[in-house]
Amino acid sequence: MKDLSLLVSGFKKKAEKLIEKHQLLIEKNNTLSNEIEKIKQELKEKSQQISELNDKIKLLKIAGGVDGDGTKEVKLKINEMVREIDKCIAQING
Repeated sequence: MKDLSLLVSGFKKKAEKLIEKHQLLIEKNNTLSNEIEKIKQELKEKSQQISELNDKIKLLKIAGGVDGDGTKEVKLKINEMVREIDKCIAQING
C-alpha cells in the first residue's frame, strides 16, 4: 500500500511539472506569435516603402534623363500611360 501511495505521489508530481511546462510553452508560443505578426507588418511596410522608392527612382530617371537617353524613356512612359487611359475609356464605354 505504501508503494502504491509513492507511485501515485510521483505520478502527481510529474503531472504537475508537465502542466507547468505546458503553460510556459503556451505563453512562449503566444509571445512568438505576436512577434511574428509584428515582423510581418514591418515587412509589409518595408516592401511598400521599397516599391514607392523604386517608383520615385523611375520618375527621377525619366525627369532627369539619368540614362542619357531620357527622351526615349519619357516617350515609353507616355505611351504606357496612353494605353492605360485607352483601357479605362474602353471600360467606361463597354
